[in-house]
Amino acid sequence: MLQQNDVVLQLDSVTKKVGKQIIVDQLSFEVRQGEIVGLLGPNGAGKTTTIRMIVGLIGMTSGEVLIKGHSIRSSFSQAITHVGAIVENPEFYAYMTGWDNLKQYQRMTAGITEARMKQIVEVVGLSEAMNKRVKSYSLGMRQRLGIAQALMHSPSILILDEPTNGLDPAGIREMRDYLKRIAQEEGIAILVSSHLLSEMELMCSRVVIIQQGKFIREQLLGSAHIDQNSHEAQSLLIRVNELQQARLVLDKMESIQYIAMNDLTNELEISCTDEALAQYVHELSKQKIAVYRIVDVKRSLEDEFLAWTGGNQIV
Repeated sequence: MLQQNDVVLQLDSVTKKVGKQIIVDQLSFEVRQGEIVGLLGPNGAGKTTTIRMIVGLIGMTSGEVLIKGHSIRSSFSQAITHVGAIVENPEFYAYMTGWDNLKQYQRMTAGITEARMKQIVEVVGLSEAMNKRVKSYSLGMRQRLGIAQALMHSPSILILDEPTNGLDPAGIREMRDYLKRIAQEEGIAILVSSHLLSEMELMCSRVVIIQQGKFIREQLLGSAHIDQNSHEAQSLLIRVNELQQARLVLDKMESIQYIAMNDLTNELEISCTDEALAQYVHELSKQKIAVYRIVDVKRSLEDEFLAWTGGNQIV
């Protein structure tokens, strides 16, 4: 079982200035082993600049990036050996086969065995296509070949900038499934930026939100998000048989916030903690008011993103 608490990537007060303009401002966050973290932000938030600084393509003005404890500034060679990345679209020799393209990379990188190459090709689902020329590959296959190349030297973290860009819905789902499989089976940390919020919600265990180069918030997704918020107020819809009586009971409970009431569906929308909900249901039962169902009012990642960033568009 993977322990997902080992920090692989750490950004500490990373800042990038161009002239008097601050592109990234005191940005700090971490990525741990075996998790997929999404980097989200509106137009011009500094996502791509951040990724370029992490992999050493551009320098930072101040701050520190540590990869497996090695500084990207002072110990670049040691740090970058732990990184696999696709910052732009992966480029290959189109007239060569997928396998020959990977062999070219193997020759430039010490310690990569053919057994490792075959293992990674299988992980990304390209075993049947490796003897075909890359010019015959679909965009999704090229993306997967790029990920295979980035994983060949067994990095600790995979960094991807818009990996689903240009893919059709089937290709996007395929990419999502492969990334989740890589994180689980290889134990690799993955940092991914994307403009597809719905995909980030399905793919990532956590997202980091930045705006105008600054850290806004960090949000757990999926089951981790549910566990984190079990003691926090949640929005709920409660359907009952006696709506007006249920509202009167609600008005006597200070621990529950009334939001709305729908006479057509006999539903109350409230906001409360799990403990307060249990108390409310108990009081309804004492008043012989039947509770037909209780449903979470779920806000999508897109709804929450727009709330956090004041309605700004994503890039």
